[in-house]
Amino acid sequence: MSDGESTAAAAPGEVIDVLVVGGGPGGTAAAFRAHELGLRVQVIDYDDLMKRIRDYSKDKLILPGFGGGDRMRFPRGGELISALCFGPIDKDEMCATWKELYRRHGVAARTGVELTGVEQRDDGVYRAVAWDHGAHREISLLARHLVLAIGRGVPRRFDIPGTTDGIAFRLGDPRSYVGRPACVIGGGTSAAEAVIAISCAKAAAGDATAVYWSYRGDKMPRVSKALAEDFFEAYVGNGNVRYFPRSEPAAVVTGDDRREYLAIRIDRRRMEGRPVEAVHLELPKASCVACIGEDVPEALLSGLGVPLVTGGPRNRKRALVNRYLESVRPNLYLIGDLLSQAYFETDDFAADPASWREVKHRGNIKSALRDGVLVAQVIAQRLAGAGDVEVVVEDAEEPAAPPAGAPPAVAPAAAGFGAGRRERDDDAFLVRVLPGGVEEDETPIPSRGLLTIGRRGCDLNFPADTSLADRHASISHTEDGWYLRDDGSSSGVFLRLPSRRKLTLTAGDLLCAGRQFLLLDPGGEPAFIHYDASGRELGRHPLPERSIVVGRQAPDVTLDPADRTLSRRQLLLSASGGRVQAKDLQSANGTYLRVRSAVRLEHGDRFRVGGEHFVFSRRDDAVLDPGQGSAVLEGPAAEARAAAPPPAAGKGATVTFAGLGKSFEVAPGQTLCEVAEANGVALTSECHAGICGSDPLRILAGAENLVAPPTAEEAETLEEICGLEAGECRLACMLRIKGPVTVEIL
Repeated sequence: MSDGESTAAAAPGEVIDVLVVGGGPGGTAAAFRAHELGLRVQVIDYDDLMKRIRDYSKDKLILPGFGGGDRMRFPRGGELISALCFGPIDKDEMCATWKELYRRHGVAARTGVELTGVEQRDDGVYRAVAWDHGAHREISLLARHLVLAIGRGVPRRFDIPGTTDGIAFRLGDPRSYVGRPACVIGGGTSAAEAVIAISCAKAAAGDATAVYWSYRGDKMPRVSKALAEDFFEAYVGNGNVRYFPRSEPAAVVTGDDRREYLAIRIDRRRMEGRPVEAVHLELPKASCVACIGEDVPEALLSGLGVPLVTGGPRNRKRALVNRYLESVRPNLYLIGDLLSQAYFETDDFAADPASWREVKHRGNIKSALRDGVLVAQVIAQRLAGAGDVEVVVEDAEEPAAPPAGAPPAVAPAAAGFGAGRRERDDDAFLVRVLPGGVEEDETPIPSRGLLTIGRRGCDLNFPADTSLADRHASISHTEDGWYLRDDGSSSGVFLRLPSRRKLTLTAGDLLCAGRQFLLLDPGGEPAFIHYDASGRELGRHPLPERSIVVGRQAPDVTLDPADRTLSRRQLLLSASGGRVQAKDLQSANGTYLRVRSAVRLEHGDRFRVGGEHFVFSRRDDAVLDPGQGSAVLEGPAAEARAAAPPPAAGKGATVTFAGLGKSFEVAPGQTLCEVAEANGVALTSECHAGICGSDPLRILAGAENLVAPPTAEEAETLEEICGLEAGECRLACMLRIKGPVTVEIL
């Protein structure tokens, strides 16, 4: 479907039953099931239907178990839902097949329409405000129920002065840029495709105007092999591509004609004794396409009144819904990757956050399909006036057969990930993690023999990853457990340090933190040698008989204040009795240990080989934390833990920050760190989990109004990292109160 295309779209002012935002698998299933149940439904998507699947690499084969769905069944429904069941299918054919189902069955869908806000009328009807990128105007849609299926990404915005509404965040019809200069911003595949398409459209129409390509890098982006020939023809043959390295959007400005233009800085000169001189291009916003990726939609969710929240037994930040996947806003539902890899479930949104149940959610197609079917059936019952909604998503009776025309399953040697698998063993498996945290296939690890990983000739082959050796690494099972080995690679195998436990190091071990490397000195007293990414030695730091914090702006050792891939507080190193231990402090990008021979894997451990990232997992009831590789139990253990939650904040709960003269009310469930951050108090926790130790407080008054005593982990952080005594002192990110409390920021 092209931008703005619509099938049986809602008329202006018409109130429909369901508005689905997002045309991926979850949104499609919700729309199709609602259509089957006789509901009036509309889908909108800022880009295109099945965008994420569309953007997979060329010739990508989508398997029914994609994303760890081997043991999950397709949902049962009517004719449309049954048509979504698939066998092994090429990603392009899947997109074409599902789009054809929209057309054939008259399910309304509009692409190029981006949700920007939501209002709820007194009668409960939602008014969704959106920007139509095709018509370059704001529109509104009315619906009784709203389903958010927007995945983990929304269009990344420029952080520049001015309003960026009206700039396209994907290429629609390239012919619409004929007759005027156009600009493409970005350095990825989608940017290259846009440049090629606009260049060719201009050449075919005899248009002499150029397409300008702006990229902040100092070299031309690497164009994929699949596009190389087309790009050469456009760049050399058409002769209308103008490339500007080291350029970037600067601002949206108003011209003499009162139209808004995107100003792109293409040159910046510094000369002694003179102000900086800059050269800009100014193009109408409607002439610009920004292919700059996506961000996690936290700002959008907050603006819609359904922010990610902090809670659960480990004080994590996640989406919060009830058992019908309904958010705190009635009749507004969250489905699909918005919930992955875990979310909070509650029967009472006003309950204490510590009582929220943490539920594992696979980021795969089957899981999204089941979510969509569930919420559609809930909505249908509610619109029918059912008092007590009871919905069960049933399994499809038979495994799905490949759709008509689908290619046969490929031979193991060509299958890529998951190729050449040995006999299935359900006890342990690897999950491949794609950029953005998306879990792809899961591969069973045999209980006998090896699972090998490499570029060619292995069980898991990644021929396009040039940083891999032909045989790079392997995992084997012994009586003691599963072991990860480096099989002689040059680029190494790196295990991510867990944040929930310390890892013992030996002399000669190498840690990777951001773009920095730390080598545990192989001789003499405990110390580490600091190297930069080029291998240049930057310093030697002795390890005293205590814990030290290392990072970008750390209290003990600052590695490189300009390395933004480092967290301010990256990791903890401790030396005692000649033994050195390390613990990651919930850093954003993780700290990695190079595997020198072999290392035992624990449930949830994460590692990387070349450019590939994996999670090792055991088949149990654990909820995997996608960022840290630790687990929290579900089932009876979790129920027992949550059976007696601490009391929520009372009506008189206030915090006073001594020395600042500021007092604030504390809402039920809020931590004092959240209160401080919301009110501009200089107090920030990097981890929000009681690990990094960046937000200590001293309790001056009101200790009786603390909701709960410090946990063992919080006490350990206070004592080891902050050098403070737990009890008198607390971490703001872990502290909730039920009455007046006065604290001092340390």
